[in-house]
Amino acid sequence: MDHETLFLAGIFLLPLAFVSFVSAWTHGHKPVFASSLLILSVLLIAFVAYDRPEGMFHIAEIPTLTTQFVARVAALF
Repeated sequence: MDHETLFLAGIFLLPLAFVSFVSAWTHGHKPVFASSLLILSVLLIAFVAYDRPEGMFHIAEIPTLTTQFVARVAALF
């Protein structure tokens, strides 16, 4: 996979981890799945920051990267 896709996966998993944390907290459960999502998203973002020669993506690049990703997926159909 390319760095853009991995970065977007990490970025879009962060809100899901937050929602999972809140759900587990309100129901009185341990946030095991939320912790897994959080760790996975941080690892994906850290891998991109480490492996990409240009360094980390900027926050302002997220809409452009998302649009490019959607265009690539749409081009498959």
